[in-house]
Amino acid sequence: MLTKQFSIGAFLLMQCLLNVSCFSVQENQEQKSSASMQKKVQEFLAAESKNVSETCPFLLRLFKDGDKATNPAGTRISESVKQFAGLNKFPAEQLTGLFFYYQLYNEAQRVPHWHANAVEVGVVLNGKMKITIWEGKGKAHEFTVPKGGVWMIPQGSIHCLENVSSEELDFLVSYNSPNAEDRDFSTAWSALPESILATSLGLSMEDLKTFKKNSNNRLSLYDPGDVVMKKDVSSEYLANFTGLKPLYESSLGSIRRLDETNWKANQFMALQQSTLKPGTIREPHWYRGSDAFLFVHQGTAFFNMMDGEGNVYNIMLGEGDLVFIPEGAFHTYVNVGNKDLEIYESFMISNSYSEIGIQSATTNFRPGIMAGAMGLKLDVIKKIPKTETPVYMRSLQ
Repeated sequence: MLTKQFSIGAFLLMQCLLNVSCFSVQENQEQKSSASMQKKVQEFLAAESKNVSETCPFLLRLFKDGDKATNPAGTRISESVKQFAGLNKFPAEQLTGLFFYYQLYNEAQRVPHWHANAVEVGVVLNGKMKITIWEGKGKAHEFTVPKGGVWMIPQGSIHCLENVSSEELDFLVSYNSPNAEDRDFSTAWSALPESILATSLGLSMEDLKTFKKNSNNRLSLYDPGDVVMKKDVSSEYLANFTGLKPLYESSLGSIRRLDETNWKANQFMALQQSTLKPGTIREPHWYRGSDAFLFVHQGTAFFNMMDGEGNVYNIMLGEGDLVFIPEGAFHTYVNVGNKDLEIYESFMISNSYSEIGIQSATTNFRPGIMAGAMGLKLDVIKKIPKTETPVYMRSLQ
């Protein structure tokens, strides 16, 4: 029995040592692969550094140059048409949307408001949000949005966004109008003669003595004496990137897209999340059917774009940078950092747009056409493989 027990013990010990050894080998291989990729990235940056510019009419470093408003409830950073003034040189490439970044502290809210001429789509980057929407009939929609959750607000509907977590709430918001009207409910109260306001609300003039008339405070604390619903509640206006079937996924990264094909309530805008591993190239492409805002949430990227007049821009992007990509603008980017690159793109329509990549577009023409257009030998063009499915990512060579 002792011999048998010893044999079993020795076997288990050997298995443990083998597992540790295999893990060490795998870890060493991953470290070598990472070091090799970082070398390729550095070589790429060294070769392209002379072509990089600091500015671009389509770029706004949102955290640095955006319109920022801060108070004890949080921070609101926005872009505006005036901040993309350089686009005035390009009449065909004007903004078609609007983009915001928010931070809300504990027990804070984006006060009740509405957008008379725009639909709102947003995503929670950190924390947990509660949304209340009333469309003017029936019951109000109340639901919670976790990290990775996405919401849609119908045009003209009054709504409020609250931080119901014990940590900071960070989120992005995009609109399908460059001049989205932002009407706070408190300013509507202020617009009325006090006698009409009191009568309409069934209150006395005395009741309204502490009302903050003419307030334009878009972020405020909510009264903690009120009972706040914090349990998870769903809604037709809620979707989530977490668990969503990827449009694309491989060892290089993933792309997840929410539009009307997988989110029936949203018929107006689309939102896309792209994650790229270090050294990964986003396939050079352009969008047909919609402009887009591209926001860097995490990581560092080398970004390349050609505008409608053939001007080429090579810029370095970091966290908080925002790029307006006009419909048809040819662009690509590379993760040149040492961690995942996380990108969010908002589109001004929910469907009927497509992505045209460089390889797929090339192979959909006869080789002779491309050889003549590019000045390459026919045999060289024929080497380009034709794929049945779209290519979204590649590894830096």
